[in-house]
Amino acid sequence: MSTINNSYEYYESNQTLLNMLSKKKSGNALINQIISDNENAYQKKMESMGIYSGSSSNKYAKVTQASNSLLDAIENVSKSDLYKAKDGKEYDKSNLIKSVSNFVTAYNNEISGLSSCGGALYNEFSSEFLASYNSYKDSLSAIGISADKDGKMIIDQDKLSAVSVEDIQKIFGDSSLYLKALNSSVNSINEILGKVQAMKSSNYNSSGMMI
Repeated sequence: MSTINNSYEYYESNQTLLNMLSKKKSGNALINQIISDNENAYQKKMESMGIYSGSSSNKYAKVTQASNSLLDAIENVSKSDLYKAKDGKEYDKSNLIKSVSNFVTAYNNEISGLSSCGGALYNEFSSEFLASYNSYKDSLSAIGISADKDGKMIIDQDKLSAVSVEDIQKIFGDSSLYLKALNSSVNSINEILGKVQAMKSSNYNSSGMMI
């Protein structure tokens, strides 16, 4: 995430100076050019990262929606109640299988949303997702979950249904390090897109400074 965060830090650090110049730019050709050059450079930088263009609002909304759905799926699949029988009743594994399937669907929707944005937003976070997956690849494979060439998850439902609840809990339970890493990445995506939407609001101009 360093490329994206460093870009924000750079433009935010220049906000005060650029705002001062902007207020005084009327009739001064040199200052007009400085402001114009900065705005053009900023927009090109954001577009190169796949997180700033006039036509991207719908893409951002879809990624934010996918991120929130994935966070919900992470929370649901990690609930301890899924992994034990209710008092006086025989354990029903079907709810656990459904929660894992919902998680995989939400995960794949997040990958699709990031892919539609492209740029550094996709490159950096798809790399993070892949690194997390690879760290727990054996454990995921053991319960019937693999990944295709695009980084999307595939479930072997027969294998998932056949494995023990304990094996599923190791990778998806409330102490799962895999889910903690994934949760951190998704929250970072939401934080970045929140900044982007703020910069695109009426309180900011294209150079990312208050107006």
